[in-house]
Amino acid sequence: MIPNILSTYPRYLIKRSFLISAFVWIVMVCLDFSVTLVMELETISDERNFLSIFNMVLLEQPHKGLQYLESSMLIGTLITLTILNQQGNLVFLRSAGISPMRIVLLSGIGPLILSLLLILFDETLFLDLSQESKKFNQHYQMLTTEPFQWEIVDDNLIGLQRINDTDAQSIQIIEFNDRQKIISSSNYQKGKLNNGQLLITGLSDQNAFDFPTSFLFSIKTIENLPLTSLIGFKQKHQSKEDLQKINSLIYAKVLLPISIIAIIFIAGSLMFASLRSGGVGRQIIIGISLGLIYDLLKDLSVASFLTYQWPILIAHILPIMILVAIGIYKFQKI
Repeated sequence: MIPNILSTYPRYLIKRSFLISAFVWIVMVCLDFSVTLVMELETISDERNFLSIFNMVLLEQPHKGLQYLESSMLIGTLITLTILNQQGNLVFLRSAGISPMRIVLLSGIGPLILSLLLILFDETLFLDLSQESKKFNQHYQMLTTEPFQWEIVDDNLIGLQRINDTDAQSIQIIEFNDRQKIISSSNYQKGKLNNGQLLITGLSDQNAFDFPTSFLFSIKTIENLPLTSLIGFKQKHQSKEDLQKINSLIYAKVLLPISIIAIIFIAGSLMFASLRSGGVGRQIIIGISLGLIYDLLKDLSVASFLTYQWPILIAHILPIMILVAIGIYKFQKI
């Protein structure tokens, strides 16, 4: 009888964690949808009525939901372990010889399967829906701008704010000498992005500056490309700056499932390590806080490696390796 129970529990764990993680993800997406809709309604006008705003937000929401993938999978797994502990199942599993590490990994299989499905849907459907939402937002896009961007080109530090794919404004150009001291600084109101160059408009002698090609695409445009398009985009551009940015986006997509397992692994280890010394709710708060710290660590790692032109793959793998190492250490202490 015991072997039958032990063979049933893994399926139960996987199914339970899958369903709870799916529920948590849907709740987070719905909350984000509600907040985004309320914010967008502030821009309602004759050109943007309620129906067009509602359709726009609704179509782009599934793709936006991918930004909550790691946190929702983590919360779903921790809730699953919490319920098992309250029912006394964790004590039973451990007394039956199943290690805490195996319990956590089994609980993480459900969220891993769910995340793979959502990533697949994002590549094949969600991104297309997000592009479709722009049809309801064409007029408003004319009034909005991208965040300020900076790029080092030769001896110039050039910053600009994009208006659309071909126009830019608030252009700043800072020139350095061989000793890295500033020798000049210029500001321009508008410019054109065309054929791999930034053209300063409104001058009698039109200045042109070469750029890494990826800089001439908006940040949102590149981030919203599917994996297959990113790979094709990479093959067309050979500059080091281009490849670093594109490779970073590719690695982020490919390593996302592994990143989810890593954050579940360490959060589960912390939960088991102090299950007796504190409430389970406290462990969930620690796990969620750890997820936020992990996101910050990833951002700092990627930004540093992009700045110093180090191998970008290491920037994505290093935070995962740190989590796995800490998790293994904590499991050995249980």
